[in-house]
Amino acid sequence: MAQIATLRWDGALAQSRMDNLLSAYYSGANLDAVLSPYDGISIGIISSLKGVGYGSANKPLPIITGQDAELASIKSIVAGEQTQTVFKDTRKLAEQTVVMANSILQGKQAEVNDTESYNNGKKIIPAYLLDPISVDRTNVEKDIVGSHYYTKEQIGLK
Repeated sequence: MAQIATLRWDGALAQSRMDNLLSAYYSGANLDAVLSPYDGISIGIISSLKGVGYGSANKPLPIITGQDAELASIKSIVAGEQTQTVFKDTRKLAEQTVVMANSILQGKQAEVNDTESYNNGKKIIPAYLLDPISVDRTNVEKDIVGSHYYTKEQIGLK
């Protein structure tokens, strides 16, 4: 786990780890893609890559993923650095959480829409899943600005 995890999903630690990975395994070779599970890590990875010359015309940034649609990563996507993020609208997540908690407080069964996906080894845990949206440069305006999650001004779009 120590070889593959970034403690506390810390962006600075991700940058340091990426520095080490690049020097140990990729000196002289181009990196094609980085699968990052969190936007804060993605930003650290991008900083590391830029530090060794990626992001130039003759050494483009690799595909870099993320998750959570954080503002810094949305700006990075618009700037052509980070490739993609997974948008899970936290407003909708919070709204559904309130609905479920209110049901439980009223002695009712909380509404779920998934009774198959989450097996913790003892039992299947029911859940209410919302559809995530893969966001890249082609749909930032439609899915991020259009949902009023961030404004054009916040993102730096004209």
